[in-house]
Amino acid sequence: MRSSFNWRLIFKTIGMAFVLPGRQLKVDFQSDADTQTGQQESNPVRAFMLAFGHPVVDELLARKVRAAQIASIARLTPFIVLANVVNVIVITLAFQHFMPFSFIAVWIAAIGAFLAYTLFKWLKANRSPIHLASRRSLNKAVLHATIFSGLWAVVPIAAFGYGDPDGIWIASCVTTGMLCGGGFTLATVPQAAFRWVAILFLASLVSFAIGRSAELWPLVFLLSSYTLVVVGSVASAGWLFASHFLAEAELEQRGELIALLLNEFEEKSSDWLWKSDSHGNLHSISDRFLHASGRDRAELETMRMVDLAYSLDENDARSAVTRLENAMKRQQAFREIVIGVDVNGEERWWSLAARPVYDDHGSFTGYRGVASDITEARRASALVSHLAEHDSLTGIGNRSWFLKQAEAQLEEQNQNGQNTLTLFLIDLDNFKVVNDTSGHPAGDELLRQVASRFTALGEGRTMLARFGGDEFAALGRFVSDQAALAFAEELVAVTRKPFRIGRRDFAIGATVGFTRLCDSKDTVDDLMRKADIALYKAKEGGRGRSLAFEQDMEREVRERRELESDLREAFEYGKLNVDFQPIVDARSGKVVSSEVLLRWLHPERGEVPPDVFIPIAEHAGLILPLGSWVLRKACAAAAQCPELESVAVNLSPVQFMDPNLVEQILTVLQETGFPPERLVLEITESVFLRDFGTASIKLQKLRDLGIRIALDDFGTGYSSLSYLRHYKFDKIKIDKSFVDEIGERSDGLAIISAVIALAHNLGLEVTAEGVERQFQVDALRTLGCDTMQGYYFGKPDPNPMRVAQIRREDWQDRSPSTAPKNPGALRSAS
Repeated sequence: MRSSFNWRLIFKTIGMAFVLPGRQLKVDFQSDADTQTGQQESNPVRAFMLAFGHPVVDELLARKVRAAQIASIARLTPFIVLANVVNVIVITLAFQHFMPFSFIAVWIAAIGAFLAYTLFKWLKANRSPIHLASRRSLNKAVLHATIFSGLWAVVPIAAFGYGDPDGIWIASCVTTGMLCGGGFTLATVPQAAFRWVAILFLASLVSFAIGRSAELWPLVFLLSSYTLVVVGSVASAGWLFASHFLAEAELEQRGELIALLLNEFEEKSSDWLWKSDSHGNLHSISDRFLHASGRDRAELETMRMVDLAYSLDENDARSAVTRLENAMKRQQAFREIVIGVDVNGEERWWSLAARPVYDDHGSFTGYRGVASDITEARRASALVSHLAEHDSLTGIGNRSWFLKQAEAQLEEQNQNGQNTLTLFLIDLDNFKVVNDTSGHPAGDELLRQVASRFTALGEGRTMLARFGGDEFAALGRFVSDQAALAFAEELVAVTRKPFRIGRRDFAIGATVGFTRLCDSKDTVDDLMRKADIALYKAKEGGRGRSLAFEQDMEREVRERRELESDLREAFEYGKLNVDFQPIVDARSGKVVSSEVLLRWLHPERGEVPPDVFIPIAEHAGLILPLGSWVLRKACAAAAQCPELESVAVNLSPVQFMDPNLVEQILTVLQETGFPPERLVLEITESVFLRDFGTASIKLQKLRDLGIRIALDDFGTGYSSLSYLRHYKFDKIKIDKSFVDEIGERSDGLAIISAVIALAHNLGLEVTAEGVERQFQVDALRTLGCDTMQGYYFGKPDPNPMRVAQIRREDWQDRSPSTAPKNPGALRSAS
């Protein structure tokens, strides 16, 4: 029992159970704490008082408890009768030697009559069980125990008064057994148990007194201790019995409350309860269930939940029906089985959960569960899934969706032994121009139109996705390389047609790389890699075309990656060199400037040309640190050579696009102490294709610092004249290809003459590149070229001071045979 018990009240109750078992105590348990917490039913003292028959709960509950107490004893009646018969036989055999037979006969008759009456009552109670018992019935139980214990109290008194040692010993054993056994048997009715124990205990004390032997006093203490143990055990057992009954009553009340709450919940929520019998037929159908199903009660009562699940003909619904049928067939509990139901022609989705129900005999009686309409949640989930797998701008698939589809298609191809799967990667050409000139809304509209054209073109043949930006991908099955190539050409052709956006037409074009499944061991990643290699090669070859993957391409890419790795290592460990090529004044022959050349001597490949490793550096993201290093190296070396009027350094288009370009150049000039007036930066017209918006601003900032700007490779592009008009330059450099035509084509001199005249009219200095012959020098002088550079004037040298010391006599009348076989390999780069 809990330590919070009112022990004074408990002892008073136990004492009254011995003296006045029929008297009732009235105790108020409605304390403030109990009222506030609502836990008065679970008060342990209340349960203890209830076990002793005191009115501490409502009368109906008290009557139920009394009936349960009496029924608990009645269930043991056959065993009680049997034990008493055995004890009567033992006492009769032991007492017949010293007790008159008449006395024994009367006692046996009394015991027999009492046991017969007890059996009669037990049989009657079995035919019509008692569920409610009055206080009077409890008092009868106490009276029954009193009379019965009184009959057995005669045994120890008669034994000690008239018996021999054997009789006393047997009577003592039987009395002790009856005291303990009877007390525990009557424990559910503590008043009766206490009356039984008290009478037998007092009878034993009287017996000891009759015996008048000093040797009996230890038995008095033993008997007292046994009695106290029995009393405590009976009190505890009675309290536990009543506590259990109160707990059951409380659970029943809570069950009724839960039922009320469930009814209210079912009326007001989107969920509802459902029940079925052992055959699966629905019953006890609520109004909420009727409304959700769109059917009347009579129709539903003839249906099973499985029948409702069969009403919707849809793949997901069919798979759920199988799960539901299997669970119900095996009488298993289930949850979150989503079935589809046709409700008045509308597709609805229900989530079901249920558990099997069994009766008191363990027989299956059906299912009881809850259902909820999750149609809206399912639609929202489908929308989220669609958004997760589709491009929000164009509505076609995204990269994640595309790769999943590709995996599924590839697995199917491998299982069927086919190799028709073809993957296309598509990049739009000149898309950035649309964004830069017309804004991102125009670019978005262009992407939507492109996606629409691609979708119409590939309908029924391919799956289309947008990977992001201006990158698209398509996946289809083509029986031959020619068929795949034809589709790729269609993709290119459809983008050549102008796109109407607002009031303007845009022509962009596209580049396509594709690969077909040739190796059964290929994965989706392999196909993506091969298509990407083909796309890269197609771009490298001039864009606006399609190209199929070939094995040689992979070898080139592998070599390129190896070269990229070697380039990184060479840059990190200082294995790159900077040389200076002389630029001479055409009139005086004096070295007035030099162009910086970046050289890489590979330990295995030999000298790697800049036009090979500079694109690799740009692609690998190495060009910015590499270009900064070249500029710093050149400025530091040229600062020690005041004889050179200037030094020219090439800027990669990627460098020029760097937003921090001006600040970085200024930092290098400050660190090296090189005057900005002596620095010439050479750029090509490809800069303006990549950085159309900010090119003029950057050029002006550089010229404001005093740095001169030269337009390199003039005449080889498409819009050089427009660049001369829109941007301010200090110098233009005639490309080597025009110088090579001197003496070979008559129009070569005409073009050079026109370029020189145009430049001089614009106030620009002209430098001719790639001069390798004496007659080229003479012709350029005659045409008025300002400066010249080339292998004819001297080999590049890492020391600018040695370049500055080259004199005219060192190169004049030089034999043409001294020119390099591949002078183009010596072109400047940074």
